[in-house]
Amino acid sequence: MTEQINKDYLKEKQYKTTQYLEARIKIHSFTENKQSFHQWLYDQYDFSNFKDKKIKVLDVACGTGVFWKQNFDKFKDFDIDLTMTDFADSMLEKSQVSLKDYKFQIKYEIADIEKLEKYKNQFDIVFCHNAVYHAENKDIALNNLLSCLNDDNNSFASITTNSEKHMLNVYEIGRSLDPKFPTDRIIDSFTEELADEMLPKYFKVDKKLELEKLKVTDLEILMNYVASGVEPRNIKLKDSFYDEYSNIAKKEIDTNGYFEIIKRSPLYICKKLS
Repeated sequence: MTEQINKDYLKEKQYKTTQYLEARIKIHSFTENKQSFHQWLYDQYDFSNFKDKKIKVLDVACGTGVFWKQNFDKFKDFDIDLTMTDFADSMLEKSQVSLKDYKFQIKYEIADIEKLEKYKNQFDIVFCHNAVYHAENKDIALNNLLSCLNDDNNSFASITTNSEKHMLNVYEIGRSLDPKFPTDRIIDSFTEELADEMLPKYFKVDKKLELEKLKVTDLEILMNYVASGVEPRNIKLKDSFYDEYSNIAKKEIDTNGYFEIIKRSPLYICKKLS
């Protein structure tokens, strides 16, 4: 079942602090790949046409700024005018702390992906990573991202999401232990499968795919990830839920040396239709 998006819940529960997002980010440090997802993203872009100009960049739903933190050294030779936006104060506050020593021009502004009128036709690059699924109306969100691009032929939007099979075993274990475990993931409202259908209506799309295995060896980090999808919803699971889940995961770690999670994350590099 697809999660019905509730912006009040996202602001007041899921993203009131950065705690739950950071728990969800930390688990990805167990990647088997040689670079993180955010580092992989950078390597998919062609910035050669932007070398000799100031690049205006809009980051929609910037979160804690992890993309910029992990790739800052790669941007050091570019002249960047960066606008970081999020609908949650906590995310912008964390971004400001994370990026406080970075030298290029950064503005931080509260903005909702469904209300981006002030940014129309201004930017060379628009980043929107794992955020379209937070929009109540995906068509409005996608049209807004398109409208923020300027008319330069090299301008593009970078949009990411996840497959409906992404990290599925984590949720299947939860469902098997307690029927109240949330089976509707927010990401399911804009998965890879849905993005494949919707994005070509608005953009000329170049799709790239990152396939990844996480080999998690830290049980606490795994359990914090599991809790991050439950606690902000105030769902009361059976008292033994976390102990039972932990025992299953620990058994796999003891047997294999790690708890394996399969990721499938597409990147869509999107340009205006001709």
